Amino acid sequence: MISCFFIPPTLEYLGYINYKVLIIMFTLMISVAGLYESNLFSIIAIWLVSKFYSIRWIGLVIVIATFLLGMWVTNDAVLLTLVPFTLFVTKQTGQERYALIIVIMQTFAANLGSALTPMGDPQNIYLYAYYDIPFLSFISAMIPITLTGLILVSVTTIVLIPNIRCHPVTVSPKISTWKIIIYVLIFINALLTVLRVIPELYALGITLVLTLFFARHLVRKIDLTLLLTFFSFFIFTGNLSQMDWIRNSVSTLLQSHYSVFFTGLLTSQFISNVPAAVLLSTFTDGIYWKQLLQGVNVGAMGTLIASLASLITFKFVIKKFPTVTKEYIKTYTLLSVVFIVIITGVLIGFSNW
Repeated sequence: MISCFFIPPTLEYLGYINYKVLIIMFTLMISVAGLYESNLFSIIAIWLVSKFYSIRWIGLVIVIATFLLGMWVTNDAVLLTLVPFTLFVTKQTGQERYALIIVIMQTFAANLGSALTPMGDPQNIYLYAYYDIPFLSFISAMIPITLTGLILVSVTTIVLIPNIRCHPVTVSPKISTWKIIIYVLIFINALLTVLRVIPELYALGITLVLTLFFARHLVRKIDLTLLLTFFSFFIFTGNLSQMDWIRNSVSTLLQSHYSVFFTGLLTSQFISNVPAAVLLSTFTDGIYWKQLLQGVNVGAMGTLIASLASLITFKFVIKKFPTVTKEYIKTYTLLSVVFIVIITGVLIGFSNW
């Protein structure tokens, strides 16, 4: 709103808005809300952990399941499902003292696993559409982060959680097969849009028809605040780009591979990686899309506000374990710094920067 005083509203505002991003996010949100409601993620997790009788391997399976599911649906949706599941499992097996470390590893796993694909993170969806990045090029750019992240979360989980035998998990949630089929169809529709097989307007039409006929209530469950945040940032960054002194000074700063990467990483620590991606992309040349993409994804770790997923997990911890909040923050921050340093080292060492 403040930026509108410097650049008065005109019809040019309509050109600021990336409607493709908003449509893709809306279709993904609807499908993920449905899959979440149908208990599909919980069913997958329960089937996996029921095969193990040690808290170390149960914790590892939960972390890896979070990592893999994060590639297909947004990291916040995975954590909203699997963090409560983790708290339930550790309580049922009598191993609640290891819940915090599993939850921390889940948060890293969600951020690092979701980094691989365009549909894994809101900032990925945005940058993928903004720079019109080829799908395989996107995957190729993020593989070093994802593979290094998988090794880090797996090794850390195995090292920090002892091999203690515990009771098996036997709970079985209710499911509705026909609902899962409808939600999977909506998700496939969203996925085909991300892969640029279906035009976004067709995808929006298909999503609206399936939703209105079979799952109208899901509209109330999507994160409209996030969509409005994107809308607002499009206006804000569009106005900033019209201010010559800001555009010139910031663009001058973002003129190398290293500066773009580290600016994305550091900016994420203060305003979160989604706003950082939208803001910095306005001033970052297309030849540096890879470094900006990598920077904001590695930047998902660090402070608790660096990623929405981190805040979601923290809210569960505050509610369930209010007396260990400081311990959680210290452990999370320490491991975040270690992960960031190692992953950044891998990127610099094996990239063609």
